[in-house]
Amino acid sequence: MEEIVYWHWVVFGLVLIILEMFVPGAVFLWFGASAVVVGGLLFLFPGIGWEWQVLIFTALSIVSLYSWKKIRKNAPEDDTESGTLNQRGKALIGRQTPLVEAISNGVGRVQIDDTFWRVEGDDLAQGELVKVIDTDGATLKVVATTNN
Repeated sequence: MEEIVYWHWVVFGLVLIILEMFVPGAVFLWFGASAVVVGGLLFLFPGIGWEWQVLIFTALSIVSLYSWKKIRKNAPEDDTESGTLNQRGKALIGRQTPLVEAISNGVGRVQIDDTFWRVEGDDLAQGELVKVIDTDGATLKVVATTNN
């Protein structure tokens, strides 16, 4: 253990960072970054004993991993309720399209791209331009738009 030099830590860090590409979760990334930092410190201060090297590596790994998880906890990208992945109807909110089938008794149909959608809204004639304002499962909620 007395023979550890700075490039050992740098190589170890790079291996961990490369390992992160194959294992999801952003865990090895922070361990790898910590190892590279220890390698940099050892390059600047070559007299650091291996005990201190391991202690610095451990402390940096824990602090960086905990900080990353704390920061990402409230990130909007992680909020599955606000995303539209696998929720195609939500991705259509705001789109405007003509009615393929008139809305009668509150129900009609539109075609958006290659899909026909059931729509609900005020009764309107076929061909009227509507705007998607919400979804309820596979049903789109629409309102009439003005032709400006």
